[in-house]
Amino acid sequence: MSAKAQRTTESLQRRLRRQADEARISALRELSHCSSLPVAELRWIGRHATLRVFAAQTTIVTERMPSDFLYIVMQGTVTASLHDRVGREASLGTLRSGDVFGEGPLFGTHFGSSTLVSQSPCHLLQIPLERIQLDAHQLTSFFAVLRTLYRQRLAQATLLRVPFLALLGDDERNSVAEQLLVRDVRRGEYVVRRGNRPNGLHLIETGQFVIEQDGHVVSHLDAGDFFGATALMTNEPAFGDIRAVTPCQILTMPTLQFLGLLERHPDMAQYISTSIQERSTYGARLNTVGDALVSHGVRRGERVLVRDVERCPTDCRLCVDACASRHGTARIQLQGVRTEAIEIVDSCRQCRVGAECVEVCPKNAIQWSGSVLTVTDACDGCGLCVPACPYGAITVEPAVRSMLTTLQQRAQTIPILSLVVSKPALRANKCDFCVSHTDMACVSRCPIGALRIEEVEQLFPY
Repeated sequence: MSAKAQRTTESLQRRLRRQADEARISALRELSHCSSLPVAELRWIGRHATLRVFAAQTTIVTERMPSDFLYIVMQGTVTASLHDRVGREASLGTLRSGDVFGEGPLFGTHFGSSTLVSQSPCHLLQIPLERIQLDAHQLTSFFAVLRTLYRQRLAQATLLRVPFLALLGDDERNSVAEQLLVRDVRRGEYVVRRGNRPNGLHLIETGQFVIEQDGHVVSHLDAGDFFGATALMTNEPAFGDIRAVTPCQILTMPTLQFLGLLERHPDMAQYISTSIQERSTYGARLNTVGDALVSHGVRRGERVLVRDVERCPTDCRLCVDACASRHGTARIQLQGVRTEAIEIVDSCRQCRVGAECVEVCPKNAIQWSGSVLTVTDACDGCGLCVPACPYGAITVEPAVRSMLTTLQQRAQTIPILSLVVSKPALRANKCDFCVSHTDMACVSRCPIGALRIEEVEQLFPY
């Protein structure tokens, strides 16, 4: 091809690219959340988005599971729903052309707070979240839009997860959401102290708190729970201390707004009192192990490994040996927290919020894989995660090398040019529920089925 022909071809390609950009920008400008974005950001969205078509009744995002994509609805309708604190399904409404969803992981670890299902055949633009994060410096206006959506939806999701607030109509719930004050709470910080009066009704958006009396844990509070209601309704000081176990975000409904809500809905006070009484009664049952549940981190994740102590022989260690055989060293320890007929085995808790190991890792080597935290190949064995874990669930062990790597290293007699890339000699080691295998070694090895995985919310509903 001559130089002139090549220049002509390149010119044509540039013109076609400009035309394609202009067509995409024009289409994006018709969408509500994109209409005010700068041209450069619209061009970026157009170039990095993939048009996906979903049939009706297709689950696009699943509640509490991580999503890797941001979606923009071009055509069709998508329904959003979640489950409240007692397991009832609640609707977040319907998304239509121009709406955006899937932005949650960009702003926190509060993975997909709702389930998104296509109500009709849908055309959606799909953009990898990783790509958005890499180019965030180019997308300041788009990020501002997404952050506003995230805050609004997280507030809505929090209100829906509180059973007595989920009963409000959409308009009133939206009005309540606009009055809420957002606050970040540090790990270990006390939000309410015994003898003081709270400044409003506090709703837990993310994270975990405990209620303490005389230095002992009497109750746990998770995302979707509330506190401060009793003191406000009775005009009495708080009966206990409320302490954050993890970094938390709370939404506060000012006292006057809360009392006004009770005036408009007299039955709500009875519902709140009943909920608090149920929580108190349940806490009394766990009175002897309340502190242990916190010190062992039992409620930091969503699932735990439990052992049926009435069936399991006291001297049996087949499960521990099976774990060590598969991973080189045991990742689980028996003699954990016992409650009634079961024992919660000591192992990594897969902490959903504020995982200390993740916070201190300089290589960002501890990542989510589905619903578990895994140690990736980025780990260099520095060991900072070991003392950071408050539950002693991590060790540093010799890195496992493949047989091929070992043979290559032995065959190399003159160390002039390495045959293989040098890898760290050590690696962090922790339970990940055998995510890279088809089974869990400990569970499969137990000959009497005394080990099993349980949902934390099923074991501890309050």
